[in-house]
Amino acid sequence: MSEYKGSTQEALKKQKNVALTQFFLEFPNLAALIVFAVMGRSLILFADAVGSLALLMQTWIVFVISKKLAKNESLEYDYGLGKFESFGGLITNILLYIGLIVVLFSSFYVILSPIRPSDVLLLAIILKVINTSFDVWLLFRQRIVSKMAEGKLIDAQNHVLAENLVFDIISLSAIIILYVFRDYTFAVYFEPALCIIYSIFMMISIVKPLKACIYDLLDKTSDEDIQLKIMKALAGGNDYYDSFDSVRTRSSGQTIHIDLLIGFSEDRTYTEINAALTILEELITKEIPNSVVSIVLTNK
Repeated sequence: MSEYKGSTQEALKKQKNVALTQFFLEFPNLAALIVFAVMGRSLILFADAVGSLALLMQTWIVFVISKKLAKNESLEYDYGLGKFESFGGLITNILLYIGLIVVLFSSFYVILSPIRPSDVLLLAIILKVINTSFDVWLLFRQRIVSKMAEGKLIDAQNHVLAENLVFDIISLSAIIILYVFRDYTFAVYFEPALCIIYSIFMMISIVKPLKACIYDLLDKTSDEDIQLKIMKALAGGNDYYDSFDSVRTRSSGQTIHIDLLIGFSEDRTYTEINAALTILEELITKEIPNSVVSIVLTNK
């Protein structure tokens, strides 16, 4: 099936607007987090700033790709954008990983040389309340986009915003606890202990998307044997479509990605076209089991 369904063009335009709004809202948040982290010598705020920087970069990538796809009427996927997404994701994850390493080692240092929480945390609480409110609003807007159309870009951004909201709620709760109990001895060790747990958890969770970005950048065009199997499947399903434009293939790890550009006559009903697409996809995946098939319809 096609990667995108539903009101795709309108959904991608809205996705672009959501990403752009988030990008501009994240700028002052990042600046404030850095200032408060330095003033309050807070590890939690520093970890939050690292996450904010990664989110800023990721949001810009989503904005660029959704903007390009929204202009593409046929929704024919541009592999140049795919490379851009993978390269941007690779850089973002590497920077995030480096930042987490800094947070991790700083946490161990603070345990050995304790720092009492600063009153600046009160300002940080106000900032996090505002930021979390914006997170809820942005996630609401993103859910509207998700209901309009389906696609890897839209689905991924939906997960990112949901995860960001959860992290901000946890971060806000931790800062409140730290501020309320700042005069108690345990508060000195609460922050570095929490940051150690957070850093290790995040470093483990980044490994999978980091590998995915590397595999995508190292992908290659499928060999001739794969091309012949695709043509064999298309020949077997020749009665199910009216015109054939092109086929694109690439390998990512052990998975073969196949994009077909085909057309149907105007007298075919939606039910007939949908059934034909399902059959064509089954024919190809039967010939190539480890494949992901995307079918884009032409106006021919």
